[in-house]
Amino acid sequence: MRPGDRVLLYTDGVTEARTADGQLVGLERFADYVIRASAGGELAPETLRRLIHSLLDSQDSGLRDDATILLSEWQPVR
Repeated sequence: MRPGDRVLLYTDGVTEARTADGQLVGLERFADYVIRASAGGELAPETLRRLIHSLLDSQDSGLRDDATILLSEWQPVR
């Protein structure tokens, strides 16, 4: 890994969550969100916070499955 590289781990409950209109979040939508946030220069903690809120805000009756996300960013100690 190089400084600034990120590792994203998630369970299937994230991509199998449903949007407010009943569609699956899906891998493509999930990946698009993470890529756009990273390309926009968002810090890893902010990207993760927004992503979690986006998933939870789209759920009418709560998640139907576990939804775990871990985003790690490597930064060297100076």
